[in-house]
Amino acid sequence: MATASYSDSGTGRRDQESLDEVADTYGARFGDSERPMTGTAVRPSWAQLPATLRDGLNVRLGPIRHTQVQGGGFTPGLAARVLLADGRRAFVKGIRADHVLADQYRAEARVAAALPGSVPAPALWWSQEFAGWVVLVFDDAAGCHANPSPGSADVPRVVSMVAGLAAALTPCPAQVPAAEDELAAFVHGWAELAAAPPADLDGWARRHLTKLARTETEWLAAAKGDTLLHGDISASNMLVTPERVLLVDWAQTIRGAAWLDITDLIPHLVLAGHTPQAAEALVTDALNTAGADQEMVTSYAVAFAGYWARVSRLPAPPGVPHLRGYQARAADAALRWVRHCTKWE
Repeated sequence: MATASYSDSGTGRRDQESLDEVADTYGARFGDSERPMTGTAVRPSWAQLPATLRDGLNVRLGPIRHTQVQGGGFTPGLAARVLLADGRRAFVKGIRADHVLADQYRAEARVAAALPGSVPAPALWWSQEFAGWVVLVFDDAAGCHANPSPGSADVPRVVSMVAGLAAALTPCPAQVPAAEDELAAFVHGWAELAAAPPADLDGWARRHLTKLARTETEWLAAAKGDTLLHGDISASNMLVTPERVLLVDWAQTIRGAAWLDITDLIPHLVLAGHTPQAAEALVTDALNTAGADQEMVTSYAVAFAGYWARVSRLPAPPGVPHLRGYQARAADAALRWVRHCTKWE
């Protein structure tokens, strides 16, 4: 789903109604394939980085023989795969220490360092601030971003990976915000849209604005829990290798009920071409195991759709020209999910 982001999550859940609320939703691109999306943020080339930063990386990592800057993402930070002179490979991400997103990189470093070894995520080598940048270095994991489209062999592997996260992440191993507090601040939108309905608002949504606004907060009562949640479950944050599916970009973590991360899969599956009914069926067993209540899932779906419907209408943030178009498509997908959940005519 989407948690303060150039999304966010979106996908990101947290969005920038102002740049003070921005977070990195798709910052870590470990693979060569950009199947879910391309051409989002404008990332710096290696040559465009400050010489002091490049020199510092050569000192800290050892001589760097080759670099491959990764495209995509929703932030203008550094994201590069590097080959070292001793044959090791690493993934380097970073951003200026005074950038509005820098605290999200710092948060990711703290959480990545606390993840149990059983969590399917690239290991953090180290994080450090130098040359005026916040830098994180991870294991490089060559692979492709997950393909969530109907019929893809990645889909059951992705569902299984997400369903298994709670076993390794309960109790919560890191100090992160509580879901019921953090998400209440931004996973919503229908009340704001009802106050001044946009001219281009979907007709079904317009007819049901009052009910949508009333329903979009009910799920918060079931958000409490002691599981570390990734908070930005999406295909772009999953890297498929022959051995396993890895989950990257832990910048938007929260502590809450395990069903939230699982439910986040549904709108992304719909966006990828699944019907809402088919998408729900794929995660039903996992949701039942996590103790999800259907009324709460429906309310969460409403909130999710409202979030995207709201933020997709905001001005595009600097350096991320394609975000709002993506969020508008995500809003359409989430609204199809809501119509399926509510059965409102």
